[in-house]
Amino acid sequence: MLKIRKNEYPSKETVNLIIHEKTMRSPSRALPAFGAFLVILVLFVKAGVIEPFNRMYAAQASLKQVQADLSGYVNDNKDYKEIKERHSHYFRGYLTEEEAGLSDRKEVMELWEETVMSQAEVESISLHGNVCRITIQEIPLYGVADIMAELEESPLVQYVSVSTASTYEYDNENGYHNVRADFTITLTGGNE
Repeated sequence: MLKIRKNEYPSKETVNLIIHEKTMRSPSRALPAFGAFLVILVLFVKAGVIEPFNRMYAAQASLKQVQADLSGYVNDNKDYKEIKERHSHYFRGYLTEEEAGLSDRKEVMELWEETVMSQAEVESISLHGNVCRITIQEIPLYGVADIMAELEESPLVQYVSVSTASTYEYDNENGYHNVRADFTITLTGGNE
């Protein structure tokens, strides 16, 4: 059987109309929230706006200082060619124009000692202007290529050629033919 239930109504019979609601409009809650917002805003502006501008201004000031220094150096050196010409009389004035264009002979001799004389017996050396001719002997053919490669690596040398490479004698001890080679070496020059 089906039971019918009786409707029940709320049993509270009074209403409290004197309630104190706390909303964000109340000053006791709004002032601390506004203060926290201001602190966050100040930190953001300082870190995100003011500091990058300060770094930019410092970089611009540094750039202006460097540009001022550079323009001062350029201004100080504007008459460099004139001064160089006046002083060259004392330091290289004893050389003719042709002699001044030649490579430094001391550096050339050091180059020959390091590359050629350390690997082969030198038969003859002649140097006219910036062209050198060296004849070497008692060296294997692969040694000629090694010497040529070392000479070409030097900043003093513009071009190297081997005009003749002929068999000199057979080396029974090492099992290869010694050759005689004539090198023509064009030097870069002193003014380059």
